[in-house]
Amino acid sequence: MQQLFEGVFLLEGDVGGRPLQLLYLQGTQASILWDTGCANDPERFIVPQIREAGGDPARLTWIINSHPDLDHTGGNYLMKQVAPQALLACGDADRVACSGPEELLHLRYDRYRSDHGLFYDGGARQWVLEQSGKPQPIAATFVGGEHIRLSPDWEVEIVALPGHARGHLGILDANHQALYGGDAIHGEVYYGFDGLAKMPPTYLWADDYLATIRLIEYLPITTYVGCHWPIKRGDDIQAFCAETRRFVQNADRLLLAALAEPLTLREACLKLGPELGDWPRDVDLELMYALHANLESLANRGLVRADRRTDAGYILYVRSAGV
Repeated sequence: MQQLFEGVFLLEGDVGGRPLQLLYLQGTQASILWDTGCANDPERFIVPQIREAGGDPARLTWIINSHPDLDHTGGNYLMKQVAPQALLACGDADRVACSGPEELLHLRYDRYRSDHGLFYDGGARQWVLEQSGKPQPIAATFVGGEHIRLSPDWEVEIVALPGHARGHLGILDANHQALYGGDAIHGEVYYGFDGLAKMPPTYLWADDYLATIRLIEYLPITTYVGCHWPIKRGDDIQAFCAETRRFVQNADRLLLAALAEPLTLREACLKLGPELGDWPRDVDLELMYALHANLESLANRGLVRADRRTDAGYILYVRSAGV
């Protein structure tokens, strides 16, 4: 645990050998836990570190999910056992996906099964379900623009930061000129504690993602806190935004070159993985999220089209004529 500002604490855990940084905001009138980690993270590090920060987990006012991913919603059930009076909230567009493991699996991790044959099975599927925790209904939702008063002189704003998820949220803390962004932007890679690349960015809506980058660039902040990356301050915020945009643009360029011949999403991931990052090659299929988002954006601009389906029923993409 480390204190970032007065009343703002970074709760430090891990997921898959990568940092997992959650936030605890403690005011005199209200408090917020920002994300709940994986299924067992409340007892593993969240509750102990809130106590280390001088807080009482049982007196939490808000538990807010920035977005639906197992390392951000998996601890919802356990945290509600600790703090039953706390209101559990998320982005309005993500309400169903944040509510339980089956919904999360169907809407996020299984979303490319039918059209692209890409999904988690066997032990990977079981791990996803286990780490997603037990079902826990969402009590409130945000769309961005709402304010929460934590102390008489401290109010934070909920902001919409879509792209990685449709209803992704952030907290704008004007008192400290900070944005607590969750997984809103990813740079070009996820790094592990060992400093090595672990996996690619995982945004689902490319145009929304680019709009979120632009928003962050223009916000009056001097500190940006994400969940899996080092804290960015000053000019490093702009550099991280530029790095994030560069990945999307590079993916567009490489896809347009590769799609001179029809490719499935799986083939695009395996073909472009080595050109997009130096993460382990056995995780290149994790590009399904980002590359599908780029393909949808390119299709909306008339640059790419779904050519036909393979014998197995999976979509083939090809560059549009004249592009």
